[in-house]
Amino acid sequence: MEEYSKADVLGVYAANMFGITNYVMLIKGLDWDDLVLPIYIGAHEAASIEWALKGYVHKRPMTHDLVINMLDILNVRIEKITIDAMIENIYTATIFLCKEENGKKLRYTIDARPSDSVALALRAGAPIYIANRLKNYAISESSINLMESEE
Repeated sequence: MEEYSKADVLGVYAANMFGITNYVMLIKGLDWDDLVLPIYIGAHEAASIEWALKGYVHKRPMTHDLVINMLDILNVRIEKITIDAMIENIYTATIFLCKEENGKKLRYTIDARPSDSVALALRAGAPIYIANRLKNYAISESSINLMESEE
């Protein structure tokens, strides 16, 4: 069985590479010492995560807010999300959903991008877990110097 660590999102940062602005989300396993996992994400996902981290609420629901609203109406909750693997240079994640119906707990798993999974977990107050094998792709937190995105 794969070992996972509870994780926190340290932030979303703009990274200028070759004159192009990219965005990186930094995730830290709580027992990963000085290591953080950089995951490059799109500008829209970066903005959504940044807004969730800062508690910003739009006048009208954005995409991740809409999904949370739909889950709420259906009485489905996000139990947790996991960032699981890197396959062909792409990170994978899983959203774990739970619903009680007729006295039974129904559970569902959904394959998703880490950026969408994190954006939803932050809004739902759901825990984030990261596979310990991803430490192979982690970097030292003390070695990075990035500015927070301005989204």
